[in-house]
Amino acid sequence: MRRYMTNDAPADDAARTPRRGVLTLRHLTASDADRMVAWLSRPDVREDVGVRRAASREFTLSWIASATDDAGFRARAIELDGVHVGNVVLDRIDAEAGTARLSIYVGDSADRGSGVGTRAVRAMLAQAFDALGLRKVILTVHAENARAIRAYERAGFVREGRHRAEFRLRGRWIDLLYFGALKEEFRPDAP
Repeated sequence: MRRYMTNDAPADDAARTPRRGVLTLRHLTASDADRMVAWLSRPDVREDVGVRRAASREFTLSWIASATDDAGFRARAIELDGVHVGNVVLDRIDAEAGTARLSIYVGDSADRGSGVGTRAVRAMLAQAFDALGLRKVILTVHAENARAIRAYERAGFVREGRHRAEFRLRGRWIDLLYFGALKEEFRPDAP
């Protein structure tokens, strides 16, 4: 198993001092399920990610198992100094087209805004472009998730489009933004 690690951190983050330490992406395991259920039971995480069903241990264990067995998936735990702080996923991996979709969440609010998400996205993009040989990675984010948008842009994503009133957040329909990152533009060490 190849582990992608970095101990760099963005030089500035308006919300919080960057959290330094060794960041590792590792395979998700069944032992991660309870922590994931706890995170996805929190309204702030569930709503920002767009999860519509209640989190359960059974569903989460099933999801981890299927993600592990599916070649179109790369589901990774984000660890900071050995502590699991969130997950980052590449799915819809299409080797023929050279594309995939990325999603991420940092589970504990104390770790959000600290640069951990940006670092994890960069590490996953490195896997996508180097290990998997992909040429483009896309993602979507709702228009009111300003912290995530800043993290994606710092990691090298460029906004490519807006779909109006496509994401339901707390009973309101809001815009969904589409971002893309290209292999030839990716700079893993960018500030």
